Amino acid sequence: MDAIYLINKPQGMTSFDVIAKMRKVLQMKKIGHTGTLDPEAGGLLIVLTGKFTKCIPYCVKDHKHYIAQFELGKASDTEDAFGQIIQERKAHKHTALELNEICSSMKGRYLQIPPMYSAKKIKGKKLYEYAREGKKMERKTVEVEISDLSVRHLHDDIYEMEAVVSSGTYIRTLIVDFAKKLGELALMTSLKRVGIEHLSLNQSVPLADFDKTTKGIRLFDCVNPAYPLVEVKNPTPILQGKKIALDRNEEIVLLYHQQDILAAYQKENSGLYCCLRGLF
Repeated sequence: MDAIYLINKPQGMTSFDVIAKMRKVLQMKKIGHTGTLDPEAGGLLIVLTGKFTKCIPYCVKDHKHYIAQFELGKASDTEDAFGQIIQERKAHKHTALELNEICSSMKGRYLQIPPMYSAKKIKGKKLYEYAREGKKMERKTVEVEISDLSVRHLHDDIYEMEAVVSSGTYIRTLIVDFAKKLGELALMTSLKRVGIEHLSLNQSVPLADFDKTTKGIRLFDCVNPAYPLVEVKNPTPILQGKKIALDRNEEIVLLYHQQDILAAYQKENSGLYCCLRGLF
């Protein structure tokens, strides 16, 4: 079955575990997702099956919406509650005004150092593999974007962060950096992805309820807005992979006919568009 599913991943499972379970239910191998969630995190996972796996590079990936809780006064080697506590210090009380001012200062482009306990690779090896060997690797800063950020106090030393961020942003690192601006230690205690672009966790199906009758969403509803959709009246040249002329300026466009996205086309120096990838 070729489809796109919005799955509510439970905490305690890897994203690969989700794919493995769906393969078993659907009895098919060609399944992929658009962005990993840590095992301890829950929430929205976009899963594509069959021919739609070709579309993964063109699906929504930015403006990821998260809700996280964190505790002040503690730091761990993984930056969350699942690691080893490496430092403790009494936390102070902070006003809503103070929290809001720091949130405002962190919006926009932001340089982040990926945590050692992450799947980011250096020299072909994942950082968490180095970390488990007791090795600390030098990591380059990565520019991410914080579109929206808010923090509120819940109780005691527990706070809640809501953030809309670009792809590749580590929320636990964002929390640690936020706490530094407060002069505090912090670690993340929970994380849930509640949206990606216009897609919401409310539209998703709990993994436990997923079966062969579960309805998917349209590819149209999953396309990254960075790639313009261009309608073609005659699909034959596209289906044959031929070059075409388009009165467009964008480097990459997605061509569709009667609600079916056919291909990604890229503009050449000649001004013509050539087939980058067939999606039919």
